[in-house]
Amino acid sequence: MTARQQKALAALLISPSKAAAAKAAGISTRTLRDYLADPEFQTAYRDAFGNMVEDATRQAQQAISPALSTLREIVEDKEEDAQARISAARAILSHGIKLTETTDILSRLTELEAAMGGEHG
Repeated sequence: MTARQQKALAALLISPSKAAAAKAAGISTRTLRDYLADPEFQTAYRDAFGNMVEDATRQAQQAISPALSTLREIVEDKEEDAQARISAARAILSHGIKLTETTDILSRLTELEAAMGGEHG
């Protein structure tokens, strides 16, 4: 990839739109469209975007425990406003259910993959 393409790629990752990315990279929107039509550029963009999503996911995962601890402190604080305690309790229940469902689905998927691998292996 050329230096201009690398600059365009970096701009795409942080800009709110393709037009803004083109402007930030100092290229026309037509040039950016041409870059996006190039299979090598598409691959580099997908890889870079995937890495960015993985990093964001890791950061979100690392924030789960402290966030839950904070919500739990609010729920358990008898001095706290009742509405704040109710909101914190709802958040814990809602997210707890989602995490439980996701964990269950992943567990079942792992079991299914293992069973299918056993049939084909």
